[in-house]
Amino acid sequence: MLPYDETDPEDIENYAKRLIGKTFYDVLKNYFKDNNLELEKTFNKNKGKLGNLIEKYYFYYEPNSNPHADFEKANTELKVTPYIKGKNGTLRAKERLVIGMIPNDKPIETNFEKSHVLEKLQLILLILYFHDKNKNKLDYSIDFVKLFSILGENCKKDLEIIKKDYKIIVDKIISGNAHKLSEGDTNYLGACTKGSTAEKSLQKQYYGDMPAKRRAFSLKQSYMSYVLNTYIVGNVPTYGSIVKEDENVYFEDIVLKKIRENIGLTISTLFEKYNIQKCNNKNKSKQVNNILVCRMLDVKGENVEEFEKANIEIKTIRIEKNNQIKESISGPSIKIKDLVQKEFENSQVYNYFSETKFLFVMFKKNKIDEYELIGAKFWNMPIDELESIGKDEWILYQNKFKEGVNFKLENGKVKNDLPKKRETKIFHLRPRARKSGYDLKKNLKYSKGNAKDMDELPNGDKMTKQCFWLNNDYIIKIIKDIIIKGEEK
Repeated sequence: MLPYDETDPEDIENYAKRLIGKTFYDVLKNYFKDNNLELEKTFNKNKGKLGNLIEKYYFYYEPNSNPHADFEKANTELKVTPYIKGKNGTLRAKERLVIGMIPNDKPIETNFEKSHVLEKLQLILLILYFHDKNKNKLDYSIDFVKLFSILGENCKKDLEIIKKDYKIIVDKIISGNAHKLSEGDTNYLGACTKGSTAEKSLQKQYYGDMPAKRRAFSLKQSYMSYVLNTYIVGNVPTYGSIVKEDENVYFEDIVLKKIRENIGLTISTLFEKYNIQKCNNKNKSKQVNNILVCRMLDVKGENVEEFEKANIEIKTIRIEKNNQIKESISGPSIKIKDLVQKEFENSQVYNYFSETKFLFVMFKKNKIDEYELIGAKFWNMPIDELESIGKDEWILYQNKFKEGVNFKLENGKVKNDLPKKRETKIFHLRPRARKSGYDLKKNLKYSKGNAKDMDELPNGDKMTKQCFWLNNDYIIKIIKDIIIKGEEK
């Protein structure tokens, strides 16, 4: 007889709460007694099986690939998932929450209400454990247990966005473009790669001829971080919300509509309109620009709830009279040693550009040399560009770091022979640090900053921290339609 009522979600939850404060080892030790060798052999080398462990040794059912809910009689899905802590103590989901595989050998359900996704999301028992990289995984502590439903009263707005996300994914698949799916296409519900990311994972599409990676529906990592802090921990963040309770409009449309209401106004006029203090500090200008965008969206704080959940970054762009952009746009900082060791599909750069959506807010210099708002657009990098041109450019830098970077002191500045922007089409590497710093074995030590401004090369040399930047001429192509519209007015 089971120690819980398998027909009652709340009783299952109450039984699960007995796990709080325990480790996975605690769950197993009654079964393996003193045979620690067998325990280690069975579980510690089997990556990603902690959920199976809980299923078999705590809830007493065999792990399976049954498409129905894990607790079928209670219509409740079980998800065992990790979280991490930031340096400032903030809690974040360590990974996305996989819901179920996207079929590649049969038709996909077009109606969200009848979909496998909704079936899985309507009631989930979330068991969260702390991923401590310094511990054996069986020593991870289970800290939170809670039932979560996307159909709950507090998730009404989220559900509407998820429905839209589902349609975006399904429409792309049905059009025969499953090979062009990217997590950046959507906001809360993603289509993540599942399993190997190499050519082995490519399979024939049901709707198209091009092979496509196997993918699964998932709740994005950014959205799960929000769920963790809001619904699990109860530590509600002070994010403003764009979508009001009485609005039944997709939030991206609301964003663009609100920003467009200010088209034609200069930056100085907008600062005055929204009572924002101008900032001449370059390091803080990004923060001020983000505040300006938030005010245009009727959000009082410095964060937008929907942007946090969807992993959307605000990028303000200044366009000159000649329709050019002087500056490239910063992307992810890198650890050089990580870049050298990883495959592109597992790299920070790939994850960043495949999962992040951007809101470009554009200002163009007018006849009297003031920047005025001309428009905004949402954009994410097309996956086919990222996996072709982007991959080649990433490998270009990886190979250079492997072969060795050469340095020389010229006119009081340290120069290197990393590939330059003119050699790339999408992104390039250049410094991003508070101050420059170099500590080289060839008796060249030059630093205006300190160790925090430097990163270590494979040979032990240190150079200024590097960051991938989106090329300014690449950005111009993306926003060309907005520039043309501005000129037509």
